[in-house]
Amino acid sequence: MSENPVDDLLSEHKKALVAYREWDEKVKHLLKGRRVKDLSQEDMEAYREAADQRDAAYDAMRHLERALLDDIPGASTGSWPRAGLDLDPD
Repeated sequence: MSENPVDDLLSEHKKALVAYREWDEKVKHLLKGRRVKDLSQEDMEAYREAADQRDAAYDAMRHLERALLDDIPGASTGSWPRAGLDLDPD
């Protein structure tokens, strides 16, 4: 951790953004050229897991953005609970 909390928040946000992009690519890959009825049970489970992880990473990004805004006078959007999510896409 650095001595500057803003740098730490920016670093966490970057990790969440990278995780979001990776999970989003996995979702797109699973759905590419197929309809829901074309997915096997295994594919559907993989899709649900990837979509849940993508959504969790997106939520983490938004929470971190709000935490960053709280440091700007007049830009606070309120108090939000810290997201406790596993952002590792593997």
